[in-house]
Amino acid sequence: MALLTSAALAQWVAPGTTFGAPSSLSYSQAMAYVTVQMNAAAVQRAQAELNRINGLSRNNPSAQATARTQAQTRPQTSFKPGAQRLLLNPFVRSLSNKPAEVQELTRAFTEGFKGFEAEARRLGRPHNVAMAFTYLVGVCYLVHYGEEPTEAALLNLQANTDAAFGASEAFRRLTDGERQRMYEAFVLMATLPLLGYTVAVQENDPKLLEDYREIAGVALEATLGVRPERLKFTPTGLELR
Repeated sequence: MALLTSAALAQWVAPGTTFGAPSSLSYSQAMAYVTVQMNAAAVQRAQAELNRINGLSRNNPSAQATARTQAQTRPQTSFKPGAQRLLLNPFVRSLSNKPAEVQELTRAFTEGFKGFEAEARRLGRPHNVAMAFTYLVGVCYLVHYGEEPTEAALLNLQANTDAAFGASEAFRRLTDGERQRMYEAFVLMATLPLLGYTVAVQENDPKLLEDYREIAGVALEATLGVRPERLKFTPTGLELR
């Protein structure tokens, strides 16, 4: 589905691209870096609230439709972006310090941003932290389970996430720059496993695919605060099992 895949990214990672899983050390460094940028207090508060909202809206289509409308017309997690990316270069350099790899990774993650942001604009949710959070969860679910959530389910999750973060006092206090850092952290965390997944599928590399399946599982747990085996996307959104 378009929301979770980028044509530009797929074209960049053409067959024959040399791309492997990051070392455990470099991946740990990258995860530590983006975790700080995510603002732990705001995320932890939103995680608990998101679980509650998901449960309440699961069997109430009317309430969910209202939530989607509010998330689009009166979003609580949008921000005014700055003139440049705040985390792209530091994130890439947390993965590699080799000039050639830095150049290739920068190009790949830039394409990841372009692909995601084009879809966010199409859906009327640009520069929105909840949309980036949803993208991360959807991508990691796809990579970890090999199943694509529907666009409707993702938009339901985005609406619930917008409400959950909006209910967090810690999040409401964030500046535009701090929101941008959180937004970029979510997109970067999504692009890394998506890039690896794309290459692994194109190259028919089961070992690389398994490496990124594990990376996606770690990212899911960090983002939602629960083990990935407890998560399930349904037509109405995300459920905890």
